[in-house]
Amino acid sequence: MTFSLGNRKQLGLFLIVATLLVLVVVRWRSAPAAPATSTRSGGAPAPAGAPDEDRPTARARARDVKPATADDVPIITTKDLDPQRGRPGAPGSRNIFDLRAPTPIPPPTPTPAPAPPPAPGSAAFIGPLPPPPPTPTPAPPEIGFKFIGTFGPKDRPFAVLVQGDQIINARMGEVVFDRFIVRRVGYESVDVGFVGFAPSQVRRLGIAP
Repeated sequence: MTFSLGNRKQLGLFLIVATLLVLVVVRWRSAPAAPATSTRSGGAPAPAGAPDEDRPTARARARDVKPATADDVPIITTKDLDPQRGRPGAPGSRNIFDLRAPTPIPPPTPTPAPAPPPAPGSAAFIGPLPPPPPTPTPAPPEIGFKFIGTFGPKDRPFAVLVQGDQIINARMGEVVFDRFIVRRVGYESVDVGFVGFAPSQVRRLGIAP
């Protein structure tokens, strides 16, 4: 039995197709089994290719979204093109295209100085009055006479005192000119006290030239 050239080509094509079919069948049989289908809350198995639990929620959200219409678009007028004016002094309220100088901010009002406290004794003073100041100590009178010398015994000498045309000889302890007391008589000086003052109030007079 002989084959022509055309029959040989057909036989080769047939073998190639048969080989491909065998490979497809072997590959289909060796494929792994499909995983078990998940069950729903009611216990019935879910069909293959069923959407998961998040897809109904996504559909519900999509239904809640209101589609935009032409009425939702705001109408733009020529007023919207005018420069916005904010509050004076607010940051960013100045228009950069406005060549006028900005309105100056007035300086803060100065705080007035507190009033001095009322003086004691005035009508506005509240509280007890301070105690009166102490009475100033009277100063002793000025000495208007001069000491010109001594004479007499050494233990009890006399002091010679001159005031105008009056000359008085006085010993220690005597009152002279009604306001002075001779506290001590020395050879070249005399200590003079004052009537009504403490004995410590003493002034020393040197002998007059």
